[in-house]
Amino acid sequence: MPWNLPDEATMKEMIDDEICKVCGRPAPKGSEAYEFMCHKLNEYLTHITTEANLHSDFVEEEKPLFPNSFINELHSRQIKLSGDTEQEISKIATTISDRLEFVTKRKAELAEVEKQLQELETEQNDLLLQSGLSADLLDKNISDLRGFFDAKSRAEIRVSELETTLKFKENLKSEIQDKLSQLEPTSSMTQVYQRVHTAFERIAKAFVNAKEQNVRNFLQMLETESNNYLQKLNKNDFYGIIRIRKTLNNSARIELYSDNGTRIENPNGALKTTMYMSVLFAISQITTLKREQDYPLIFDAPTSSFGGFKEDTFYNVIDTIDKQCVIVTKDLLNVDKETGQKMLDYETINKLSCSVYRIEKVEPFNDRNLSTIQTIVKHIR
Repeated sequence: MPWNLPDEATMKEMIDDEICKVCGRPAPKGSEAYEFMCHKLNEYLTHITTEANLHSDFVEEEKPLFPNSFINELHSRQIKLSGDTEQEISKIATTISDRLEFVTKRKAELAEVEKQLQELETEQNDLLLQSGLSADLLDKNISDLRGFFDAKSRAEIRVSELETTLKFKENLKSEIQDKLSQLEPTSSMTQVYQRVHTAFERIAKAFVNAKEQNVRNFLQMLETESNNYLQKLNKNDFYGIIRIRKTLNNSARIELYSDNGTRIENPNGALKTTMYMSVLFAISQITTLKREQDYPLIFDAPTSSFGGFKEDTFYNVIDTIDKQCVIVTKDLLNVDKETGQKMLDYETINKLSCSVYRIEKVEPFNDRNLSTIQTIVKHIR
């Protein structure tokens, strides 16, 4: 290396740090490398001093042609930036590239999420418009539903705990009962009381079992008869299957199912009406068979949710019921669109085999005073 490389400042820095910043190797004090750097610094200083003395011999100071030493500085910088420093700089470039790629991917993912969020907001707005509900009411319903599921979960845990406790108590009761049965009292009256207790216990169990069995048999019979009437009331139309199940509070729930086992949550008005009518007809029939008693059936506008063809089916089913039925309806009236006058539909009336009465308001009356309204009943046939 030339005498002026490295420069004085760099050489002093290397000696102080005890490391060669040209090759990057350590140079502890007292080592050959350390002595070499000290010799190199002394050589540099000697050379500088010699040149200074030579210049001082001139009376007139000569201006150097190239006062700056950029080449030497660049060469020194190249030495400093080589080796480990060069590797670190190269790693920084790679790190920057990786981070830029990472940021680009995250931006693309963010754009996709924002697009999905926008689609979900649009879908939510469409659902709100279709349902007619506000966002606040929908949030409240969701919150209530979550609360219901939480309560349901807690109730299920509680039921499980109570069932375990009940099972333990029943086992304990059974053990005590077995020990009681194995006792052999010496007194004759005690023996009699023991036999009476055993007899009453068996009778009580028989009553409980019979009651549960009777309830199951009744619900099964009611379900069968209800489905028969449901089929008649919905002839040539979909009607489904009625299921009547016992609930935990010993009441009964009426539900409508499809043939594939799917529950029909919201049947249309006509189907829902015929479902309850079918159960009503079935109860009336079973009551007549079991108790040999009868009572009238009263219907108020039963076919208001029916189509024209279902009205005829309903009246045909009513005609087959062997009991008194009272039906209040407007189906037997025709309204003149021009005059608004109501006329009896004799074409339909003449097809009926039952008695027909017409109930009318007496006119005139005060439409703001209910006490002025009176009705008259006319026997039509």
